[in-house]
Amino acid sequence: MFRPNLTAAAVVAALSSTVFAAETVELDTVHVKGQRSYNAIATEKNGDYSSFAATVGTKIPASLREIPQSVSIITNQQVKDRNVDTFDQLARKTPGLRVLSNDDGRSSVYARGYEYSEYNIDGLPAQMQSINGTLPNLFAFDRVEVMRGPSGLFDSSGEMGGIVNLVRKRPTKEFQGHAAAGFGTHKQYKAEADVSGRLNADGSVRGRVMAQTSGASPRPAEKNNHHETFYAAADWDINPDTTLGVGYLYQQRHLAPYNGLPVGSSGNLLSLPNHTFVGADWNKFKMNSHDVFADLKHYFDDGGYGKIGMRYSDRDADFNYAFAGSKLGMKTPAGRPGCNTADDKACAMGLGTEIKQKAFAVDASYSRPFALGNTANELVVGADYNRFRSTNEQGRTTLYARGGLALNEFRSIPQVDLIANARKGARGYSHTVATENLDEFGVYGKSVFHPVDRLSLIGGWRLGHYKIEAGEGDELHKASKTKFTGYAGAVYDLNDNNSLYASFSQLYTPQTSLGTDGNLLKAREGNQFEVGYKGSYMDDRLNTRVSLYRLKDKNAAAPLNPNNRNTRYAALGKRVMEGVETEISGAITPKWQIHAGYSYLHSQIKTAANPRDDGIFLLMPKHSANLWTTYEVTPKLTLGVGVNTMSSIASAAGLRAGGYATFDAMAAYRFTPKLKLQINADNIFNRHYYARVGSANTFNIPGSERSLTANLRYDF
Repeated sequence: MFRPNLTAAAVVAALSSTVFAAETVELDTVHVKGQRSYNAIATEKNGDYSSFAATVGTKIPASLREIPQSVSIITNQQVKDRNVDTFDQLARKTPGLRVLSNDDGRSSVYARGYEYSEYNIDGLPAQMQSINGTLPNLFAFDRVEVMRGPSGLFDSSGEMGGIVNLVRKRPTKEFQGHAAAGFGTHKQYKAEADVSGRLNADGSVRGRVMAQTSGASPRPAEKNNHHETFYAAADWDINPDTTLGVGYLYQQRHLAPYNGLPVGSSGNLLSLPNHTFVGADWNKFKMNSHDVFADLKHYFDDGGYGKIGMRYSDRDADFNYAFAGSKLGMKTPAGRPGCNTADDKACAMGLGTEIKQKAFAVDASYSRPFALGNTANELVVGADYNRFRSTNEQGRTTLYARGGLALNEFRSIPQVDLIANARKGARGYSHTVATENLDEFGVYGKSVFHPVDRLSLIGGWRLGHYKIEAGEGDELHKASKTKFTGYAGAVYDLNDNNSLYASFSQLYTPQTSLGTDGNLLKAREGNQFEVGYKGSYMDDRLNTRVSLYRLKDKNAAAPLNPNNRNTRYAALGKRVMEGVETEISGAITPKWQIHAGYSYLHSQIKTAANPRDDGIFLLMPKHSANLWTTYEVTPKLTLGVGVNTMSSIASAAGLRAGGYATFDAMAAYRFTPKLKLQINADNIFNRHYYARVGSANTFNIPGSERSLTANLRYDF
């Protein structure tokens, strides 16, 4: 197994005692992959479906076999072959991930039963929340690294589901670029351009500029939903050992929000296909996101490596839309507030929201190899600071309560500025302003020891202090705590290609609910124990994994009076997630690429928190599987096929959707070394199914129907 941060001198020192054990010793060739080699990898250059190095959950790049947790790498080639533009589009086709579908960029992504609440860019976090539409576009990133399970060592305030890390595309020394355009069914379109190269004679200063726009009119909205990305970056080699990088990323999306279908008067899911847009023609959602990056890297003469990274994020989202506020045929007794409609009509609700978020993250780390006896080992120490600020202002009302509307009449609802009416205190409107402020500072350390040949022992610690303010209006409640979390792992190499591993990781997450004493609840705490097998073949171009895990989570906020909106809470919730995952990714042969996996999840609610939160686990299928594979038939023609399947799901409201399988296909033809045409077909058999079920009135969302796209790309 490769040791990514070992210098040649350290390896020689570790072997020196054996070299002189006999007069003549014939040693196998030792391939040393240094820190610089790992750092230089860009998956956009090699066309592979796997990478031998990952950075998620660790400060120094490591091979997948050296990380004793479940890690998936979705390379740039996979993103292009599958023709996906947003993270939730990709997650629907990634083994072990579950997407609660909404509009693209506004879905919720889960792993092992828990939602990813933030995403990292080059190891630096900012919030990722479905309601805000802040799931990232993928165009500016070289690869997506997904770790499953808690990682309290470097991200103690995250979620139990794990970490998503997106690695930026960096400027290149050699000139490269491309332009592409595509069109498809449902008014799909895409246009993009990318130019990169040296900015001075010797290439010590490099720059890159990228831009993309994409959109579609998905049924049933049949209105243009579009996403835009602009990215610019520069790297400067100050000297052979020191590099400064800066970058700016802008993302936006404009959507016609669609919350799905209500159920019928008898509580049944409506039959599919159903192309009714249950919303007004003026339904709108807009999100803007700005990210600024800077990092400074230095290689020391003793083999050490230091890095300081910074990320500043500024997001805002506003939306104004109508959706179903009841099932069809809702009956409320006379004289009581609520809906009362005919069997083919539903009430209409309105929601207006303005969200503002700012995040700042900085991290400084130092790593180096060190000798202990005859072994070469690794040490990482560092400190980080994260600052989140979020304000969520909402206005709600019932637009049509008595009589209701037929589903096809929702589009003709007269336009209403919902948030403006709520601010003015209009009758029938509720108005809330929720604030969350989090400051977190931590110091951490991690060591990798090799006490005997083929065995790696990993130990880590984090001492973190957080301060949180949360509440509605001007009344903000405060809490702070200093917490120690630990990490332990072990990897045993059976041989040069196969390893067994085990790990224990912890996490704590501050909460914003109020207890009976009027103070914020103590943080949620959780841990995970995981064991498994990993293999690497084809010179690390093919990686395999089998994982068994058990997650425990406690202190989730439990409402003391669920029927009272202003109820107080107790930290009671206790949950256990257990499961098995398998995965294979990479090159089976030089012409045959694959990424496939199977996931089994069993959830136990030991002590319920609340129906909505605990009901999420009902929406996690016990069984799910994904397969995507391509084969280079000739140097010019590549064919691909995929399948995405999962077992049945249910919601807390008792709605159940059956399992399903959808099939995808791809064909790419290279007319010249620079000109390529790619055609993708998704859900080729046009399977009709519910991707998500929710309540009687909303989040019963049909899966995407068959689509066909064609993209033409020219490389400079």
